Amino acid sequence: MPSDAAPPAYSAAPAASMYTPENMVRDDDAYYFLFLFDTIFLIDDSSSMLGPRWREVQAALQQITPVCTSHDDDGVDLYFMNHQSQNSSLSKASSGYYGLTDPAAVDDLFRAVRPCGPTPTRSRIEHILEPYFDILARAEDVQDVKPLNLIVITDGMPGPARSSGNPHLPEPAIVGYARRLDELGAPDYQVGIQFIQVGDDPLATLSLQELDDGLSQKHGVRDMVDTLKYGDGNYKTLTADEILKAVLGGVNKRLDNQRARSGVSTMR
Repeated sequence: MPSDAAPPAYSAAPAASMYTPENMVRDDDAYYFLFLFDTIFLIDDSSSMLGPRWREVQAALQQITPVCTSHDDDGVDLYFMNHQSQNSSLSKASSGYYGLTDPAAVDDLFRAVRPCGPTPTRSRIEHILEPYFDILARAEDVQDVKPLNLIVITDGMPGPARSSGNPHLPEPAIVGYARRLDELGAPDYQVGIQFIQVGDDPLATLSLQELDDGLSQKHGVRDMVDTLKYGDGNYKTLTADEILKAVLGGVNKRLDNQRARSGVSTMR
């Protein structure tokens, strides 16, 4: 199992002038953007993930770990929807696995965690992001805090729903975070959430599409969500390459939004 050592704090950001679409990819490095962002994974370990989907996510994370580590010595942080570690930190959310750098550690972790239980998407996103937003709120300049990409890999609808509604839907939390970022004057690329759907649950697809397509217009907030569905079209198998391409696409979209909103470059 991964080490219980205390995790590193969130990193200081590179100069804001680095955050342009032209700097996200370099001739010798298709994933240079990973150097400019902290990366967190939230993995759906609900009961519906048991079987081939779980093994597919495991294989993809094993591939991603060395790619991320080659750009950031801190590695990647990984959380599950249900399973919670005993790890804690003063600067990061508890219950995660921090600084994963070894594919073998990822393999051990996925072998130890057995998918079971519900899909509490909203509460886990809130749990993960709150410490980061506390850091943003205390910062003299939010652009001194390294931007964050949260990658959520899930196969189904958040739930279970109740007679009064579904408290696990992430929309209220995401809208709240978007408004807080606007109040802080944070750049559009400060926080991005990428939902990647495995499987073919049509309700889950519709729910995620609404987060991607309608959240900004519906609530008048920034666009900080992107979604990608695997299992149809060109995406038959979940791979590290396709996940990172999807994240890069979301980053570039937010950089373009930042440029359009400011009317100038993102340089200080």
